[in-house]
Amino acid sequence: MRIKTLDIYGYGRWINQKFDINDDIQLFYGRNESGKSTLQSFIRSILFGFPSRRKKVNQPNRYEPKNSDVYGGRILLTETIYGDVWIERTDKELKLYTDSGEELAISKLNEILGGLDESLFDNFYAFNLANLQELANVGADQLNDYFLSIGTLGSDKFLSISKDLEKQTDELFKPRGVKPELNRLLNDYDLLSEQANEAKRNTGRYNDLTRRRDQIDVVIKETNQQLNQVEQDIREKDKLISRYDTYLKLKATEKALQGLVFTTIPENAPKKLKDNVDSIQNLEEENIALTERISHIQNELGQLTRFNWANNHEQDRKKWLAHTEQIKEVQTKFEQTNQRIHETNESMTQLAVKGQFYPEKIENSQAYEEKVEKGLIIQTKLIDSNSEIETIRIQRKMLLEQRKNLQNKSANLRQNVAKIENQRVNEEEILIQNTRLSEYFIGLTLLVVGLIVVFFNLVNEASMANIIFWLGVFMTLIGIASMSYVFIKHRNLMNEFNNSPVLDRANQLKEEEKQVSEQSRELGTEINEKEDTINELEEAKAEIVKEQNHWLTEIGFYPTADPEWILKTNPVKSYFSEMEKRETYEAELAKLASQIEDWKDAISPLLERFPAKDVTTRVLIRHVEEVEASLIQAQQRGNSLKERLVEARERIEKNKGKIDARQVEIQDIYNKTDVINRLEFEQRVSINQEIEDLTNKKELYKEQITGYEDDLASIESKQSLNESFHESEREHSILKGKLDPNIRERANLVVEIQQLEQDGTFQELSQQLENKKTEILEVIHEWGTKRLAMDMINQTLRKGLDNPVNEMNDIADRIFNILSFSRYTQIKMNKKDIKVKQFSDVLFSPHELSQGTLEQLYVALRLAFVISAQRMIKMPIIIDDAFVNFDEFRKTSMYKVLQDISEDIQVLFFTFDQQANETFHPKFIINLEEINSIDLPNENTQDYKEALVESLEAAKEEKSE
Repeated sequence: MRIKTLDIYGYGRWINQKFDINDDIQLFYGRNESGKSTLQSFIRSILFGFPSRRKKVNQPNRYEPKNSDVYGGRILLTETIYGDVWIERTDKELKLYTDSGEELAISKLNEILGGLDESLFDNFYAFNLANLQELANVGADQLNDYFLSIGTLGSDKFLSISKDLEKQTDELFKPRGVKPELNRLLNDYDLLSEQANEAKRNTGRYNDLTRRRDQIDVVIKETNQQLNQVEQDIREKDKLISRYDTYLKLKATEKALQGLVFTTIPENAPKKLKDNVDSIQNLEEENIALTERISHIQNELGQLTRFNWANNHEQDRKKWLAHTEQIKEVQTKFEQTNQRIHETNESMTQLAVKGQFYPEKIENSQAYEEKVEKGLIIQTKLIDSNSEIETIRIQRKMLLEQRKNLQNKSANLRQNVAKIENQRVNEEEILIQNTRLSEYFIGLTLLVVGLIVVFFNLVNEASMANIIFWLGVFMTLIGIASMSYVFIKHRNLMNEFNNSPVLDRANQLKEEEKQVSEQSRELGTEINEKEDTINELEEAKAEIVKEQNHWLTEIGFYPTADPEWILKTNPVKSYFSEMEKRETYEAELAKLASQIEDWKDAISPLLERFPAKDVTTRVLIRHVEEVEASLIQAQQRGNSLKERLVEARERIEKNKGKIDARQVEIQDIYNKTDVINRLEFEQRVSINQEIEDLTNKKELYKEQITGYEDDLASIESKQSLNESFHESEREHSILKGKLDPNIRERANLVVEIQQLEQDGTFQELSQQLENKKTEILEVIHEWGTKRLAMDMINQTLRKGLDNPVNEMNDIADRIFNILSFSRYTQIKMNKKDIKVKQFSDVLFSPHELSQGTLEQLYVALRLAFVISAQRMIKMPIIIDDAFVNFDEFRKTSMYKVLQDISEDIQVLFFTFDQQANETFHPKFIINLEEINSIDLPNENTQDYKEALVESLEAAKEEKSE
């Protein structure tokens, strides 16, 4: 089944809107509030019914239109079991008919929809973002069961129902429970059984009272049967009384019909007579109007003066018009020639200005050409002089660049020498620091102390073996060694300072800087020589320029003129060439002016009849054309009036013929009905209508008394019928009086029995026991039903896993492979879990997959189930922007899958995804924002506020329910 057309009468924002749907895939593109949700709700409402005002299960809004009296529309379905079928549903009725107009029974709708209701349709054939977001709320321990349910039955709803049923059965009964309802009822039943056995002995008085009550019940039952018979008799007589008046009206109607005579009149005669009379009246009125029109046309023809003049000068007008057409070309040439003369003058003036010469001083002779040759020689000298000056200036510039480079090099050398000298100063400071005399202090101190000790020991003639003596000697030696070491160290540092390569480098740089300075001075001398040469050449050039200015004045040019441009372009030659062109144009202009004057003489008769205010040629041409156009218009108007005059006269004659024919038809109708005039004919028609009305009343009365004809005919009068009715009412009162004492006695017995029952009689306990037993059986039935349903769902899931449909598995594998870009190749399911195989043959459980891959697995299983189930029922898939959170690559694979499956199953895709809009062909896209009939709601309008209030109230009601 496919949806071919959506024809909306009034639904939400859509009013009188029609959509033609593609058989494969249809994308509805538009932002929020563009009507996508309204269209989805419309499809569900037409197929499954409108949501009620109070309870909106699957649809959150009724989308009642604010600007339309009709609520609903129709959908054209194709490829159904009955062919192409229209489903039309409004708030007033539901219709089902084929495309050819044949109406079908409403019960056929269930067959067309394959027995699906709205909830099942949403579970199997509707995809939205909430389905994918629900995956994020499923725990890792529940993912296996969740995907097992989807892979087996195409939806997770059955698994949810199974868990709810298990919870409900546990609330009803547990084997060792106390609080569950069935456990509590069984305990109460045991207690009542013990109490009933106790009260079984005290039942004597109770049995007597119940026996008497049963006897009275028999008497009351018999009396009630008699009362029912009497009441039935009263009702029958009451029906006869209500129908007796109708019976009398029937007799009066039959009598009235007997007094009327029916006249046979053809079925369409009244209408035909009226049409002919009206036609005659209209034709006569038309003839009167045509006569008036003829009079107006004749008056208008008399006022057309130009019409006669145009007809009298027909041949002359043709000559004048042909001559005028020629003059138009002549005038165009005249204007063009005049323009050329003007352009030639302008060109000559521009040549004189641009060339800067005096037109009156220039010549067109051989002597002038010789003067030009002299100027060419002068210009050659000037060019050579400029070239030589430029060459020397370039040489001077190169020398200046060389001197500048040498000066820069000299500065760099001086800078490097300064750096080396600074480095030498720093090294000298370091040397002074490292060769301080204070370094001799320790050695000198040891030497002095040692000498003093030795001298002291020698003076005192101490023994040579005295340790102090040798200590003095040792100190003396240490002091000498220390001072020697410091001396040698200072001597090495001085030699290193004096022999440093920095000195050589500094001297080398100074010598190089001296050479560079000498080269720079030599270049300066050469530059000055070049400058002197340039000055000499400039003086020679000035003499040449002076000679050239004299030459310019001699040949008639301004001194400021450009000699080079003069010699190259020779503006004087161009000037004389333009002068020759001007003389040619002036001769041609005189010839054209003569032709124009001849034309003016030829059209003088026309100008005398239709004078012109302006006699210039172009205005006269336009005047002649306008006059000719007005004359043609006058002729056309006159001819048209003559044609209308002839046409009006012919129309009058034709109408007269039609009137005669209508009169013949009217007389024929009078002859057939045997009447003289229209009044008598209408009287006959009125009598026939009265007979028809009485006949209809007669049939109505007969219908009202159907089944009672014989009873009503046997009644003598209405009075006797009323008397019989009152007799039955009296009998009814007597029976009521007989019934009341028995009812009171029974009431007393019931009170006494109730008192005994309150004391705990056996019957009461037995009744309570039976009631409790009934309650137990009802709870057992409810528990067993839910338990059985739960087991059936679980067995169905397991059976689906034990006997999987190979085709469905193959489809799911193929879709999942495309969606995951061949990363996953197979989906494996068994009784316990579901796993997916990666391209590397590694198996993964659902909780090990990423959120994006879980969503792709969900879509693959759902689509595979729908595709494999299409042999039983084939419904379109509705997708509501379910893939908005997919990245670009996942969307690409998803849209490829949709295009593939749309060859077998129709897909209706509602989205505002720009990538989808660019992926699918424009023929598959309906842009809701470009539809002119859509008016977006203004938040300040009353309709918008009312719709908002209604939505809020509906949400509150749904929440409270």
